Amino acid sequence: MSHIKKTYDIALFGRGSLKHRVFFVGILVIIGAIYAGKSDYNLATGSGNLCMVLFLAANVYFPAKYIRLKYAIKDVQLQFNRLLVWHIWLNTSSFLVACIHCYVSLWSNRWLMAALFMMGWLTFGGFLMFLKFQPGKVKKGIYLLHTQQVVFFLMIFAMLKGHYVI
Repeated sequence: MSHIKKTYDIALFGRGSLKHRVFFVGILVIIGAIYAGKSDYNLATGSGNLCMVLFLAANVYFPAKYIRLKYAIKDVQLQFNRLLVWHIWLNTSSFLVACIHCYVSLWSNRWLMAALFMMGWLTFGGFLMFLKFQPGKVKKGIYLLHTQQVVFFLMIFAMLKGHYVI
């Protein structure tokens, strides 16, 4: 078990040469742009759809973690470390695409602005948690605000309310 890296030792930018990583990210950006531009009626709707797909893919981490803890599944830490890196980057990508979606959409309201703010806070707080950047006094507050499900569900509620789903 000593060969498994702790969370703070995970390579956030992946492994391999920089050339291969930049190429891989470039391909993903091109595929995402094509998806957003061609998947639906216009860029605003397509970017919203892309944001939703990225957001759902990023947050597979939490049900998987819950199942792992509930059933006490062993020897999967390496897979969860990788899943955490995907969680970080897909949520960051989702937030950036949400900002684009907000910019190119013709309408907005307070609920959507609140949802975007909460999404940004969760993304930024997650990066601070991963990088261990925050000072000791704020560490507990950032952890609580990032990991509490209340903020997540308030964000989902604000998104749904802002899009007139509920």
